[in-house]
Amino acid sequence: MPELRTDDGPRKLRAVWLGPKGATLPFEWTYVQWSVTLLMIPLGIALVALLVALGGLVTIGHAPWFTFWFGLIYGAPLAIYLAVRLMRGVTFDEPLRYKTTTFREEFGRRSRDRAEGVTQWVMPFPKITEPSAVAQDLLAGRFSGEQEEQ
Repeated sequence: MPELRTDDGPRKLRAVWLGPKGATLPFEWTYVQWSVTLLMIPLGIALVALLVALGGLVTIGHAPWFTFWFGLIYGAPLAIYLAVRLMRGVTFDEPLRYKTTTFREEFGRRSRDRAEGVTQWVMPFPKITEPSAVAQDLLAGRFSGEQEEQ
């Protein structure tokens, strides 16, 4: 996708949090990157702890005592690593909303290609059948002049 260039200065501003005054971080993360990373940490801890607990259930019959600590030690750094890798491609030109929508459309049930497919036009024509007996009597009487006499 080509880069979107704009001369609009305020739109190019990035909301960046560098840390408290006097102790700034050596990298620049936007608020979106911070929120995604901080939301991924509990998910990573829970996922690794669940995997260790399930492994313990299968092998020894109960969850081991170190399940939570294993999740904390290995799950949190794994979640941070994955969040940083995922957020690396998020830029001003392609925000997170664009990335998630594109991912959903590419790997979901709906795709952009289907909307551009061949359109088949169907014209609903009425079926031509024999008129009913009542309709035939009415038509026969009307054209023969029997109704005018009555």
